[in-house]
Amino acid sequence: MRQPSESSVNATIWDSTSFYRTPNRKNNPLKRPRSCQNKECQNVDRISNLPDPIIQHILSFLPAADAIKTCILSKRWDSVWTLVPNLIFRRECSCSQEAESFAVFVDKTLMHYCSPKVKKFLVEFEFTECLKAQVDSWVEFAVRLQVEELCLEFHREIADDPDYYYLPNFLYSNIPSEKLSLRFCALSPNKLKQVSWMSLKVLSISYNFVSNEMIKNIFLGCSLLEYLKLNQCHGFDQINTNFSSSLKDLVVDGSWGPEDKFGDFVITIKGPSLLSLTLTGYMRRANYMLLDVSSLVEANIGYRMKSCSLGCRSNWYSAHRSMLHDLLEKLKHVEKLTIGTWCLQVLSISEVKGLSSPTSACKYLTLNKKINKWDLPGIASLLQSSPNLQKLTINLMPSNNFEFELDRSFYKYYNFDGEEYWGLYNQRIFKCLVLNLKSVEIVGFDTSCSSLKLVVDQSVQFLLKNAKVLEKMIIHAQRDAVNRTWMSVEAQELMELLELTQALLSYPRASPNAKVMLESCFK
Repeated sequence: MRQPSESSVNATIWDSTSFYRTPNRKNNPLKRPRSCQNKECQNVDRISNLPDPIIQHILSFLPAADAIKTCILSKRWDSVWTLVPNLIFRRECSCSQEAESFAVFVDKTLMHYCSPKVKKFLVEFEFTECLKAQVDSWVEFAVRLQVEELCLEFHREIADDPDYYYLPNFLYSNIPSEKLSLRFCALSPNKLKQVSWMSLKVLSISYNFVSNEMIKNIFLGCSLLEYLKLNQCHGFDQINTNFSSSLKDLVVDGSWGPEDKFGDFVITIKGPSLLSLTLTGYMRRANYMLLDVSSLVEANIGYRMKSCSLGCRSNWYSAHRSMLHDLLEKLKHVEKLTIGTWCLQVLSISEVKGLSSPTSACKYLTLNKKINKWDLPGIASLLQSSPNLQKLTINLMPSNNFEFELDRSFYKYYNFDGEEYWGLYNQRIFKCLVLNLKSVEIVGFDTSCSSLKLVVDQSVQFLLKNAKVLEKMIIHAQRDAVNRTWMSVEAQELMELLELTQALLSYPRASPNAKVMLESCFK
């Protein structure tokens, strides 16, 4: 695209529908009057006195439309935006007319852009086939300017909408980008056979069909690839990183198998050189199997699965428990382990039924769950199976709708007193508490939630009473201040913090060196 001179880009801004010229600045209320003699007034606009590279770095965090609007501030700002390192085009388009208007804006912005290189180029809107040629020209523009990070992240209101963006042929050649993110972008299996992304280190593919052969060809064509994320992709049942000696970080965020293989579809992962593995998202009709992950240092198993009908939940739980047990067995050597909501619940059910978890060499354990009494057995199981544990982090994330589904008979036969749960373990020896646990961090503790407060309070008491080498416990407290005045929030905050502080100071501690720190964040 043509790159005009500086004079042609002055005073051009975006009003959400079209470009227009700014009127005479004499009546512009945003501009500081030149005649102002007040020293304090003259020193107000300190940002304009910053060097251009710093201003451009600040503007690079804004969407292009907002960055362009700064040209009306003063003559000093006329062309600053034309040299910003990042071009971010993001638009929620609810109709084809809005999408076309957005495309016009992108075209004109690129015509006025003067930087010889782009660090990040992002386009996000609802793609339609009629805009294919324009999007191709944007991608070509970014590649020509040696873009380091290219993000083509389209979205669709209708799940079955056939309008995928097919990558242009030139994009399969050796592009300069180190990072590439594709969402609702169709990949050509034939073109991937000759793909050459020799500079690429980070690749993210979302909402797409990706076959085993396509994954293999990506590995073969990306000799420097270190990070691969497959988000809600389908069409594959194995990921073999033997074809990539450089890949260190693999993320599979949701996947699904064919409808005719309900419960029998298995995704195998073989990654002898992987250092980090993340299995998250919603699994539909699919299971995981790890074949060789001997080099793993860090693992996150935060995936969730949907139960079947009421009549077969017992067998369904057994299958899930077996799969999770096998995963933990393969991950028993990792130092950093993160457990999500669904998996923690399955571990709780297993513990209540007398089934223990595999012994783990984990030193750093993170739990992502807004815990309730039904999570306590799972936490106890992990503490028991992690004798080398040095740090425990509990992220009290909001609960979601993907918790494990159980019938009422389970609660009837396996119910227990959550308030006195930890008291049952006073005679039980946790090696990690006796020998190794030095740090505990609890994040997102909502002091306004009474049920959560009770469970966390008793867990804190138990840990302080039994962790003999504990050095520090940090609790990040917060409270949702919606529909309350600032005055009432402040008063309530002080009362809750005072009560919590007094309680923490009164709890007995097994470690004479244990320090308890309370941090508050009220929103």
